[in-house]
Amino acid sequence: MIGPLDAITLARTKIRSKRLRLLITTVVSALVFGVMAGATVLFDGMASSLTAFGRQNLKGQYLVQGAQNPARMYTSGPMTMAPNDPTLIAEVQAIHATYVAERKAAAKRLGITDYDERSEIPPVVDDPNPGVPAEYRRTVNHSSVAYGRWLKAKLAEMPVEAADAVAFQALVAPYGATRVYEARNLAHLQLRLLVDGKEDLTKVTNSMAAGPTAEPTAQDKVMQTALGNGSFTVVDDQLVQNYLVAPNAAREATQGVPVLVTVEDALAVYEKSLSLPKRPTSPKEQIQWFTSVRDKVNGATFISCYRNAAEQGRVEQARVQANEKEANKNNRDWVRPSLELALPTSPCGMVTVARDVRTNIERYAEASRLAFDREFTPQEEPLAEPVTFQIVGLLPSTSPTLSGVDSVLASMLSTNFGFGAVIPEQLWQSLPTELRHEALFAKPAQVDPTSVMWGGNQGDTHLAAFPTVDKARSAVRANSCTMNWSPVCETMPFQLATYGSNYLAVDDITTQLRPVIITLLIITFTIATIIIWAMMGRVIADSRRETAVFRAIGAKRSDIVAVYLTYSLWVALRIVAFAALIGAAIAIAIEVLYADRATTIARLAYGVFTDDPTFTFIGLRSPVLWGILGGIVAMTLVAITPPLLRNIRRNPIKDMRDE
Repeated sequence: MIGPLDAITLARTKIRSKRLRLLITTVVSALVFGVMAGATVLFDGMASSLTAFGRQNLKGQYLVQGAQNPARMYTSGPMTMAPNDPTLIAEVQAIHATYVAERKAAAKRLGITDYDERSEIPPVVDDPNPGVPAEYRRTVNHSSVAYGRWLKAKLAEMPVEAADAVAFQALVAPYGATRVYEARNLAHLQLRLLVDGKEDLTKVTNSMAAGPTAEPTAQDKVMQTALGNGSFTVVDDQLVQNYLVAPNAAREATQGVPVLVTVEDALAVYEKSLSLPKRPTSPKEQIQWFTSVRDKVNGATFISCYRNAAEQGRVEQARVQANEKEANKNNRDWVRPSLELALPTSPCGMVTVARDVRTNIERYAEASRLAFDREFTPQEEPLAEPVTFQIVGLLPSTSPTLSGVDSVLASMLSTNFGFGAVIPEQLWQSLPTELRHEALFAKPAQVDPTSVMWGGNQGDTHLAAFPTVDKARSAVRANSCTMNWSPVCETMPFQLATYGSNYLAVDDITTQLRPVIITLLIITFTIATIIIWAMMGRVIADSRRETAVFRAIGAKRSDIVAVYLTYSLWVALRIVAFAALIGAAIAIAIEVLYADRATTIARLAYGVFTDDPTFTFIGLRSPVLWGILGGIVAMTLVAITPPLLRNIRRNPIKDMRDE
């Protein structure tokens, strides 16, 4: 009988006798499996690090945003009708005839004699493209009043599922959402930054008018920031808590609407006035530089101006009149308009009347024209309102100088809590009433008729907080789709995605690459199996005489199986050890080269400036890793089974004679 120690001794003897073959098999198999193991360790480490920083950033919350699903609009109802549909054309033309009749009646009632129906937007147009077949050239004009009326009426008849805050909360609650937030987009207000508190309305300056290759001026660069183009989003304080800084003397002396701006926008607006340092190229200096800029801009104020459409029209009229007056100052035949407007003399001021010599008849005619226009297109009274903002923190932004691996890391570790600059809602609400501009911020966005079916304000975002990554991932996967017009996607009231930070970055990469990864795994295991199978099968086949000798001296079949199983396990463990070393070498190399950079980028992106956590690329919790290592052992045992069974079943006398 062959005992366990004897089996180990015999297995070691066989290993020494087949060194070259064993070495080749071990090296090739270990390389294949080692690369797979290293990639698995890296993905697991990155996922764990993203989770750790995300937990610190939002105090354990993982945010999901819900955007109203546009696919529903185009899959049923009026939006599916072709613009050249004869029925649609006939209905829109009938509505246009009714609309024109209403306009004529109103003009007659108000004493307007110069109304011309040809001034209306035509309900039907002909495509001038000769390549379009004649039967398809006549189409409805989507810009016409008649089409807007038709579409609004049709959409009102549709039993569309609501897509508002209540519906969103009902959607995410079953997945474990603990809280729902709303993020309000104020971009529709078109707040215009007053650079250095000044405003020049005499002309529109834009260096790009000189040509597409013209170098933007310093003012152009300022106006291209979120502050310049009026991109503001109101969010809950909790979502941006890490980026807020404590009040300083500047904030105690003055107050304004609190706002968080990106570091790049702060540089564009305040670099000269506050002597802000330029962004360093070294990743090690980034955190110190960021905190320095943040402290300098803390409490800085700027003024943005709101003008509604009516006041903007008056500004344009005053500008045109001023230009005409200047152009005709030496022209004795030029007749001055009876009503002259003057541009504001103070920043964000209102247009004033400079001269009014209209007759009573002219005044009555203009009043009638205004009444006529407002009857069909309601308009606001002219309004100009300055808004003072105050910086209360700094949002990170990716340096444009980053490249290579740093750029990839920055894209994965980026954060985004709104469109442009962010207004913390609770801080804003704590301001005195006269500083909040509530009426202005409550103005709804101008929406087109198609928004009727949305059941909410365009531009607003619904947010849900989840206590774990897994719950957030489940909600996103169940309510998002890669093909926007698939039947499943058409039924979804919302499309969900991550918000704030890209905490599912590794998961997204894995999901997108899953078919490739599965294919590579199959190919890799197949190649490794063939190599191990060929080597082990050959070893067992070459050992028929040894098996026969063992049988002849009284060894049992189980004893022989134990010897070769021990040999196979020994080989498998050598491959596992080498594969683990290769995988560890890959992961450690990446860790040494990029961990510090990734930690810096993550701390900036997530606003976490503590010593813990740090970003690591090494993770050993993935079941795939242990599946790979365990698969090597299983594959080796499977490889020896067929030839070993054949050997122990053969006649030992015949094998000894054949040898």
